[in-house]
Amino acid sequence: MARKTSSRASTASRMPPHSVAVRHELLERNFPVLARSMTFAKMVQANTKFSGVIKDLSWLFLPVCHRKDQAVLTETEKSRYICAFNMINNDGSLGELVDIHSEMHMQHTNARLLPWHRVFLHLFEEALHSYHPDVCVPYWDWTKPEGQHFPDWLTSVLPTVHTPTRTINVIRAPGSDAQLASIAASAPTAMAKTNYDDFSGLINGVHGSVHIWVGGTMSDASVSPADPVFWMHHGNLDRLWWVWYNSPQGNHQNPPLTGGDAVMDPWTYTEVDVRSISSLGYAYV
Repeated sequence: MARKTSSRASTASRMPPHSVAVRHELLERNFPVLARSMTFAKMVQANTKFSGVIKDLSWLFLPVCHRKDQAVLTETEKSRYICAFNMINNDGSLGELVDIHSEMHMQHTNARLLPWHRVFLHLFEEALHSYHPDVCVPYWDWTKPEGQHFPDWLTSVLPTVHTPTRTINVIRAPGSDAQLASIAASAPTAMAKTNYDDFSGLINGVHGSVHIWVGGTMSDASVSPADPVFWMHHGNLDRLWWVWYNSPQGNHQNPPLTGGDAVMDPWTYTEVDVRSISSLGYAYV
């Protein structure tokens, strides 16, 4: 899968981000806007005099971000996710991510889909943490019958997203519940596969079909991350990959990527860097 690496990419670090310090260094190198933003969350964390009691704020500064099914979120959790989304739209972080997704990084229809978007989700989640450290990316579990409809609480959330190059007005027109159930019916077949290429090939098909089912902004890869449901859709894909990876069928198989294909350009993260979600600071619950 040879390709020309984006000019945005720099020399790849192959050190897995096992420590918080390494994880933060990777984040600031790959998404500089996180280092530039001036938020109270950063100020509190940097306050050495306050660090002795910060353990009492464990509800706010989570050691591990627990990504939950959107269907079980409380009203407070839903409103804080939308608020954090709006804040990173206001500061330009979201727009920068949307424009990156519109570029050609060989991130679709191949074995790079899942590791590339794992980095993408991670950067988005860390941007959210700049304002709401307790907000984790929810996942939309369309594999469950009760989840096979567009999330009700997002129906009226149609943001206008500003990127460095354009303005995007989010629109959508979801299909029927039966159509989504038909798409999701392929997921168990994918989860039963015993090699990564077969698994990811089917997941690629489900991935694109759900985008089309939502319609509108989600049906166009150049603008789809402007819709807040994009991140919840990819959260579920990432979750399914993690479940498959840890299953007897997946048996800890990694994507067969080598050389430049293993670098998740335009960032310096490599396929090795994203093998463990715990090293990226999150878990699925």
